[in-house]
Amino acid sequence: MPFYQGGPDPQAPRKSKKKLKFSIVGVAVVALIAGGVVLAGKDEAAAAEVGDCMSVGNPTSSTDPDLKIVDCGDSKAAYKVAEKKDSGTCDITKYATYRESGRGDDFTLCLSKLKK
Repeated sequence: MPFYQGGPDPQAPRKSKKKLKFSIVGVAVVALIAGGVVLAGKDEAAAAEVGDCMSVGNPTSSTDPDLKIVDCGDSKAAYKVAEKKDSGTCDITKYATYRESGRGDDFTLCLSKLKK
């Protein structure tokens, strides 16, 4: 039998709080990076809402005009979203039409030309 002298009980070694902090920070950094990648890859045409102004980054392409949401006062703003439809077409006498389908988001943007 071991001899006990009556001093304080030996304490278990403390777990390092640094490891926990590094783990939490690491998870947060990975989540932020993943969120940034998702946002950077998001199609801005799909995110557009009525009233948003759009720039056209690739005006010579009829299949991928590279629409971007911009401030309506921006010099690059070319169109304003007049209507957004889940399906259907726009009145071509009033609007330019952008239709997207096949990527999970099927929609049509009816775009009015901004007067400058």
